[in-house]
Amino acid sequence: MNTHHAMTTLNRTTFKISRLLDFCSRKELIAQTGHQPQSWPHVALKELVDNALDACEDAGIAPQVSVTVDHTGISVADNGPGIPCDTVAGVLDFSVRVSSREAYVSPTRGAQGNALKTILAMPFVLDGERGRVSISSHGRRHEITFSVDRIRQQPVISREQRRAKNVRTGTNVTLHWPDSACSKLQSSKPRFLQFADDYAILNPHLTLHTDWFGQRASIKAADSGWTKWLPSDPTSPHWYKPEHLERLIAAYIAHDAECDHDRKVREFVAEFRGLTGSAKGCAVLEATGLARASLSSLANGQGLDSRSVMRLLEALQRHSKLVNPSALGVIG
Repeated sequence: MNTHHAMTTLNRTTFKISRLLDFCSRKELIAQTGHQPQSWPHVALKELVDNALDACEDAGIAPQVSVTVDHTGISVADNGPGIPCDTVAGVLDFSVRVSSREAYVSPTRGAQGNALKTILAMPFVLDGERGRVSISSHGRRHEITFSVDRIRQQPVISREQRRAKNVRTGTNVTLHWPDSACSKLQSSKPRFLQFADDYAILNPHLTLHTDWFGQRASIKAADSGWTKWLPSDPTSPHWYKPEHLERLIAAYIAHDAECDHDRKVREFVAEFRGLTGSAKGCAVLEATGLARASLSSLANGQGLDSRSVMRLLEALQRHSKLVNPSALGVIG
């Protein structure tokens, strides 16, 4: 008997494996943050304080930020307008990356749009089994638990909401640090506290309170009226290179297609600093021959017409002024 022919043939099944878990691995989190796990306390501090400062500045509020490290973990609280509930829900969707800054070029604190996603994944990656993050805002406390479905190989994120009586203004984010990684947190103390102090130096309008296991310090704002360039301010054409402008145009075209909208080039031009006035905007359109054109007309097959984008950038820069450095904020 020929045993080879008697063997059962294996009909292989093609399995579909989720890539969502890739965002929750040690390797991916190192790539996302640019730092090894021993530096993650500093990463958490930076991302949370950056978010707090951005929220306060966008609302025209002199920021007051409290940083607390204790047996619970790392907490950062601010006096801003508070993170909306729907924004918290959106952050929990790891299948997409949502950012209002990613395609723009500007002197802003961050542009990746994944800060809170990395914070949510951090306790889980450190623990290996389960992670927790609490976000309190608008009188609600969101208890977010992060685990993994080993069968489907994808994150399992649960969110429980309850009343938060003590949080009526601002946002309080607590990163529950796992006991298994407490040595990483303790060893980060000197640099962590120095890093926090540096924020007060670089942001004269900031009042900062720190509490490291009962060791408290406060730095009052040196100039509560200090102002700087805000993410809501128009960006300057002089900050862009051709590839940057192509990225922004492509992002607008894709976004407009989803919204069944087709914006005009003149609308796009008017969004840049120094070109909101009709005269200069018209000069750009006249120089490029795009006065009546839609932005989508710059698409060329599967990409953009690079020559047209280059001509548009040259005209944008020629008819606008360089930004005075003092407009970006002055220290000292």
